[in-house]
Amino acid sequence: MDKYKELISIFSDILEKSKNYHIAYIYQVGYVSLIGLLNKEEEQNLSMIVDEIFSSPECMAESLLRNWRWQWFYDNKDLLPRKDYDNICQLDYEVPDCLKEQYKQVMLSWQDKIQAVLQEES
Repeated sequence: MDKYKELISIFSDILEKSKNYHIAYIYQVGYVSLIGLLNKEEEQNLSMIVDEIFSSPECMAESLLRNWRWQWFYDNKDLLPRKDYDNICQLDYEVPDCLKEQYKQVMLSWQDKIQAVLQEES
């Protein structure tokens, strides 16, 4: 399995949970992230744009981690000081003390999984 597919596989639960972030493969372009709404029951998109074209598995991994942060933010929004972010990576520095250890453990777990994929021989 190539590194892109492996990354998609390890983030599959997060991707399934995402309402407006999707990964797709576009012929002659490669893997991309799509932002927009998808009606999964009717398998029809309502409105989507290409957000990012992944030039490497590392770029895809960074994007997938940002998406995980957004999911974590939405799950814990009531406990967080901010109600929105321009750059979701700022969340790393603003997690309340009561959630810091959990956040750190989950983030380290994702980083370990990503490193395992990226360090594999092709």
